Amino acid sequence: MALGMVALLVAGCSSGVDDVVDAWKTAGESPSAFTDAGEKLPGGKCQAGKVSGLDATVCVFESAEKAQQAEEAAWKLIGNSVGAAAVSGKMMLIIADPKKEDPSGRRLNALVKAYQEKTR
Repeated sequence: MALGMVALLVAGCSSGVDDVVDAWKTAGESPSAFTDAGEKLPGGKCQAGKVSGLDATVCVFESAEKAQQAEEAAWKLIGNSVGAAAVSGKMMLIIADPKKEDPSGRRLNALVKAYQEKTR
């Protein structure tokens, strides 16, 4: 029974991430495969990949409150890069541009907007 619960949790996490990746594809972006990134943020089940040259991580939490509590830690992951941390319900998007691939910030903004529209 515990194994079944774990499978449901994993399936729930991946489908939320899959929905976000699909939203980016629909918006004309080019996401890579997203793979398990473990617990990059306290309490979150995270998957990471690249989207149109930017580093992106999507984490799913037990509750919206837990997602909000992890926001400060998300900004620390971004560090000195240009980036964004966006909480939407039980999910958080962390996106960074460490290689300065998007100097105008337009791509980063479009990715955050597509994420927010999909997760509201």
